[in-house]
Amino acid sequence: MAAVFLIWAGAAMAAEPAKPAANQQTLLAIRVAQADALDRLAGLVLGARVSAGKTVGQAVGEGSDGEVAIRVLLRSARMASEPRVYADGLAEVDLEIPLVDVARQLRDLGIAGAPKTPGVADLELRAIDGCLRASGTGRPPPDLPADVVKRVAAARPEDLPEMFPVGWGGVTAAGRVAAVREARRRAYLAMAALVRDIRLGQADTVADLAGRDSPESTTLDVFIRSLPVAGDPRLMPDRVAEVDVDVSVREVIRILKDLRALRGGRARWTADDIDQVSVRVKTQRLAVTGRGMPPPESLGPPPARVAGGAPLPDWATDVLEARGAARFSDEVADREEARVLAARSAKVRALAGLEKQVDAVALPDGRTVRERGLKDEVFRQDVKTLLSSAKPSQYRATDDGKGWEVVLRLPLLRLYEFSRPRE
Repeated sequence: MAAVFLIWAGAAMAAEPAKPAANQQTLLAIRVAQADALDRLAGLVLGARVSAGKTVGQAVGEGSDGEVAIRVLLRSARMASEPRVYADGLAEVDLEIPLVDVARQLRDLGIAGAPKTPGVADLELRAIDGCLRASGTGRPPPDLPADVVKRVAAARPEDLPEMFPVGWGGVTAAGRVAAVREARRRAYLAMAALVRDIRLGQADTVADLAGRDSPESTTLDVFIRSLPVAGDPRLMPDRVAEVDVDVSVREVIRILKDLRALRGGRARWTADDIDQVSVRVKTQRLAVTGRGMPPPESLGPPPARVAGGAPLPDWATDVLEARGAARFSDEVADREEARVLAARSAKVRALAGLEKQVDAVALPDGRTVRERGLKDEVFRQDVKTLLSSAKPSQYRATDDGKGWEVVLRLPLLRLYEFSRPRE
């Protein structure tokens, strides 16, 4: 999967045309789909119920540090399969994240404990093989600046690059400004905490030197708030603004010596103690990142998907289902290995059942999907891609406990979209 990204990214960086080339368009579509999947994962987690009338999102507060922490955690979600790209340019991405990681984050936020507690229990019902999954779709954004395209192409597959305006379409300009302002405020708070926690000796810290509600504390706060932002703010696709602040350890040492001078004879730290800070922190610069989200009142409705052309035929809104089952092998002693093998066989059988149903769908031109696919290679490949997008609606042991069964669901709207005459 990483190799696929690297091939596209390498080709995209080779040139910087005014309009993204076809391979760049594909990469951008995949990245937009990734951002969409992350937003759906966030909705899944934030919508989990922790009590009769409260969700995770309501418990942490919209746009709060808690929501930011959840969204940043979800960036660690990995692709559960290869991206799916259709001939019309639309990309689909499946992301997954271990439920145990989400449960740990909820526990750290104080809104859920061990598995089976409210919040986690609600998510357990949606997990497959211990992971929460979500799918997203995307098309390349129009008129992205060349430097943004280059940055997206240069990003590692596992990283989420900034792609403004992706993710910020429903946010007002004032909301964007507020998100950046909040990110900057939190960056300075994080830098203050980092500096105050620096040790000057075995037990003493900078906080001991500066004190509280003192001239030394005020001087330190003024110094930290005067630090410039490192680089431009980043408006990330998950609607989190990021601001970096850094400072050289040499500057920190200088201000600490000023604080010591303010204390005069009351200071028990020598200049040599302060000089040892560079040894203790083991770095030449201190760096932090502050994050913020737009306030709820700045969020408008998401951009509407404009429907064009003729009304949808009845079949386009259908969802096909197919069931597959397989017995546990008597030749496999390990129970978990036997389950995995049976689950794979069951999925293959369910997928074969879906393929038969899709092949029989009658298209508006009078041909079935199979008949058109025999003469249209592009359409046939799109159908193959569509089948790989089928999602399990049931994934469990059989009633007798001797096998595994899978029920796959496949909405047909995407089939309708790419079966229409191509421009």
